[in-house]
Amino acid sequence: MVIKRLSFPVHISFSSIVVFGRNYSQLGRKRNPYLDQKVTSLNVAISKSTMVNTAVATPAKQIFKPLVWIDCEMTGLDHTKDRIIEICCIVTDGHLNIVDDNCYESVLHCDADVMAQMNEWCVEHHGKSGLTRKVIECEKTREQVEKELLEFIQKLVPQPRVGVLAGNSVHMDRLFMLKDFPHVIDHLFYRIVDVSSLMEVSFRHNPTLASFAPRKDKNHTAKSDILESIEQLRWYRDNYLKDEQETKYFVKQQQQERELDKLKQQLQTLQAQIQTQDLPSTTEKRPKEIEHGPVLKSRKL
Repeated sequence: MVIKRLSFPVHISFSSIVVFGRNYSQLGRKRNPYLDQKVTSLNVAISKSTMVNTAVATPAKQIFKPLVWIDCEMTGLDHTKDRIIEICCIVTDGHLNIVDDNCYESVLHCDADVMAQMNEWCVEHHGKSGLTRKVIECEKTREQVEKELLEFIQKLVPQPRVGVLAGNSVHMDRLFMLKDFPHVIDHLFYRIVDVSSLMEVSFRHNPTLASFAPRKDKNHTAKSDILESIEQLRWYRDNYLKDEQETKYFVKQQQQERELDKLKQQLQTLQAQIQTQDLPSTTEKRPKEIEHGPVLKSRKL
């Protein structure tokens, strides 16, 4: 496009201007305080000898927008005193396909007196599923499980800040992991995909449709919870969310408006740049008679 109102032609190309203003891709992310805290009885830092090497070679075929599904079973819901006693992790691609039938499962040891202090719900369900017995008999420590889990994720998603944590009410799992598995959280992206959020929105937006959503079997094991959560998100994707064809016209219209906004921003930026330049004036100064009108001389009498 050529602007002709200036004393010289100016050409603007969309490809010549990429971003005006700050480069947000370079902004750093604040670390969570759990990741910087000193060694305590609740959070023992992984020693240098057991730290996982983050310089993992990138696989030949990267996973498309990976989702790292994690579910934890705890001794309760108070992250300040309760503990993770079982954890499971499954990685899917952005299309919700499980990658190479991967799965990591582990139980963490807790003493019998700790398990005896659980609330009534945990005592009943963890006892019924056999998890209580497994936890007491297990010899794995929190540090060992964190190391194994981080290695498992890094094999599939080696790049940091790429895998997105996913699950049902997964904010609660993340809250416990910030305390118990901070290095795993540090490897993942800061955003989450919470299936329960979609469920709550659908109950308010389209309750009739939401009533047909698949229900969980409530086995309350980490692996079964993850598999059911993946199936639920598939259902919401196929039945509740609009697909690419349904939004084709809307997307085209928005793209046109976005291009128009870019053009307006470029024009505003160009005008601001021109105003700051000392360009020679193209208009000549008019005589005083022309500028202020003829000067009347007094007539001598």
